[in-house]
Amino acid sequence: MSSSSSVDKVKYIYQLPFFERLELCKMLNQHDKWEELAGIWMGYDVLTIQSLRKEKNPTDELLTIWGHHNHTILELFVLLSKMQHYQSMIPLKPFVDEKFHKLIYDGEGNLHRILGKRLNKNTKDLKIGTQNFNQVVPPQPNVPKIVIEPNTKEASYKILNQPMQAEQVGITPSNSNNLLVASVAAPYHLPGSSKHNPVNGENNNDAVLPCAEITLPHASYDELSVVTNDWNKINVLGRGGFGTVYRGIWKNTDVAIKKIEKRGANSDESYVLQLQQSLREIQILNRYPHENILPLYAYSLGGKAPCLVYQLMKNGSVEDRLLIKQKCQPLSWIQRHGIAKGTARGLQYLHTIGKKPLIHGDIKSANILLDKNFEPRIGDFGLAREGPEKDSMKVSKIHGTRPYLPEEFLYGRKLSTKVDTYSFGIVLFELATGLPAYDDSRSENKFLKDFIDHWHDRELHLLIDKKAGEKDRQVYNNLILLGKWCANRMAQNRPEMDIVFKKLNDL
Repeated sequence: MSSSSSVDKVKYIYQLPFFERLELCKMLNQHDKWEELAGIWMGYDVLTIQSLRKEKNPTDELLTIWGHHNHTILELFVLLSKMQHYQSMIPLKPFVDEKFHKLIYDGEGNLHRILGKRLNKNTKDLKIGTQNFNQVVPPQPNVPKIVIEPNTKEASYKILNQPMQAEQVGITPSNSNNLLVASVAAPYHLPGSSKHNPVNGENNNDAVLPCAEITLPHASYDELSVVTNDWNKINVLGRGGFGTVYRGIWKNTDVAIKKIEKRGANSDESYVLQLQQSLREIQILNRYPHENILPLYAYSLGGKAPCLVYQLMKNGSVEDRLLIKQKCQPLSWIQRHGIAKGTARGLQYLHTIGKKPLIHGDIKSANILLDKNFEPRIGDFGLAREGPEKDSMKVSKIHGTRPYLPEEFLYGRKLSTKVDTYSFGIVLFELATGLPAYDDSRSENKFLKDFIDHWHDRELHLLIDKKAGEKDRQVYNNLILLGKWCANRMAQNRPEMDIVFKKLNDL
């Protein structure tokens, strides 16, 4: 039958023909994508989703329940579009008016123009974290999933703030063994490739990075090849699923060069997501330079592989220093105080520099890097986004690292500057105790926040990191008390970061 007659005869979910419904169920049952549809887009509660998990065909049962409320196929088509699960929209296409078909093509077509072929929807990637810039890290094994919401089997989602653009979701495990994240990216084309120099023969002019606003120098790929001795493995600082970070001397300056590489035949979508995050980082680091923000010196696009050139952080990440990786010297209490103060200074700058605050969204010890003088630099801005001028705003999905995120964000999806404040509080706990934010061996209190809350105040002195020494150990109490304030479970009871900085500066 024709498309128009199909639309007329088949309107409601319960009218969807057997074979189309079966095909849809197969797609959404794969990787339990039905859970996102049910919990986030249809609004079903945890108990309903837990009940559906027991079904052999949970998607079919979900459609039955939803269909009882006379929901239409068009409504489902729109929800799947918002969910960015374009493949599952195809079986519904004959039963939806043609004017809505653009929801498929507008969303996915731009990526097809970049890649020149259909994306693999199950592609996964390993993010190159800034924690890898300063040490040789072996490839990470598959890591355990931390479930952040009762109605999801994946862990936390990362959201890129791309105004007025469709979001596209892909699952991406992180290098940290306490996190799996999903990255969100929007269609774009590479800076430097103008409408007169299209990708794959297409005249693609969508979502161009505003190159006119970028004041960073552009380094050629060949130039970076020379400074890394043709990408010699001797200069490798770290590796990730998207590529490799190399040490080099560029313009007589020590730098860390992230080379973004596509690996394997099925990595197209992940590669685009990493490119999107990198382009976003270029924009943010170009716009918000500060002494406590990781400097981006240059970028390279248009060569064999995109590259980002950062200042080399010679003392690694705070996480690595606290865990004494590479047999480094422990941080003293004065150094820990300085790290806390500098990080607070950088965050309050981000929160107050514009009309709307810039929320980092992934503050953690692995993303705080130390220069040669142990001055902290906040890195990894792939998740940063503008927040509301006052209070909080509701977001469709969550992002970040589970042990560093507050409950109102995890379960209520309320985004505000207080999310960064909470994350900073967990970092203060790490600085005070030397303990990781997540530890599977801590039985019922795997998260550091829960572990510290489990102790009575009079016993907290037992958690002091003895590796920091005896001198200036009063810093420990300061870090614990301020950490408890910042990591308060109630967002309204947490301080803004400018107040936190003033407290640290006065201590």
